Amino acid sequence: MELKRYLKTYEGARKENYYSRISLIICLVIIFILLMAVLTKRTIVTIAPYTLTSDSWVSNSSGANSYKEAWALFFAQELGNITPDTIDFVTERIGPLLSPAIYHDFMAIIHSQAEHIKEDRVSLRFEARSVTYEPETDKTFVTGYLYTRSVSGKELHDLRTYEFEIGIRNFAPVLVSMNTYNDQPRTLRQIQLEESRRKSREERENARK
Repeated sequence: MELKRYLKTYEGARKENYYSRISLIICLVIIFILLMAVLTKRTIVTIAPYTLTSDSWVSNSSGANSYKEAWALFFAQELGNITPDTIDFVTERIGPLLSPAIYHDFMAIIHSQAEHIKEDRVSLRFEARSVTYEPETDKTFVTGYLYTRSVSGKELHDLRTYEFEIGIRNFAPVLVSMNTYNDQPRTLRQIQLEESRRKSREERENARK
């Protein structure tokens, strides 16, 4: 009761007005901070890649490791399972996902291979065995067996690795670079191990001399 009577006085009303202004200023500052946080926060979308069993995420300019692994597996399966009848369809699907920096070179190689496949009536079949993402280099390696079937029906197979660097632009994957070779994944650790072995061989050879 004393508080109600006090607030009805001039001094009480003045102090109530003073603290109300302070509260209003604090609320405005909090609203401004929340507004800036909302405007600057990256939008993150949680997804479940069809090629993987775990959830993943992607934002405007980056993505989870599993997201890049899923797209690397997609690229490897598309490029490794080509027949004379599907080569044009595959290039149409992959073309929009290529970085402008590699688009012309990549498409030139694909079209050259397409002519070879159509002329020789060769079919390719790729069976993936492992997918590895390397954070240090932002590369994803898809390794498996590539089967090549000629028109005679004879089929040969080799160990094949597809090496991809996949970026994210506007929530969509972009193939920045690609390499393929008949070998195990050339990861940074593998390259360093091979370099160490090479130096050891050179040292042994120099010691014999």
